[in-house]
Amino acid sequence: MIFLGVDCSSFAIHGVLIDDKEELISVHKWGSPKKEFGDRFPEILVGFYREFSRIKEAHFAAIEAAIFIQNPKTTIAIANIIGAVWAFLVSKKTGVTIVDNRQWKKVIVGKGNASKEDIKKFAIAKWGDVFPEQDYADAACIALWSKRRIV
Repeated sequence: MIFLGVDCSSFAIHGVLIDDKEELISVHKWGSPKKEFGDRFPEILVGFYREFSRIKEAHFAAIEAAIFIQNPKTTIAIANIIGAVWAFLVSKKTGVTIVDNRQWKKVIVGKGNASKEDIKKFAIAKWGDVFPEQDYADAACIALWSKRRIV
């Protein structure tokens, strides 16, 4: 079985695929450098839809839920990205779960308020120093949460 972990921001979607042995299969980023969210949104999603259709199909996916941040426009933008990713994965018949960041952090890292450093340290210990950005490490841990919840 293949598990996809997804970490969304208003600038990019980071995705990591792992197998049922918890081995890292691949890391992906779909983003856009455009300044305005209305211009970035379609580019991010078209990139995700195109590449995801070509990569190994995931059986299960977990997407980190939107977190409330001080800027409501950014919170809404992230929620829009999450909704679009969720809808696409459902259309591909992938089992999808939305997971709160405190939930996956508690199960995987051992504490619900784990810091970025805690997450990165765990991810490097598990898979090696292969994550050029924090969001990849988050996505890998989200995929691992999905795998451990199913298997």
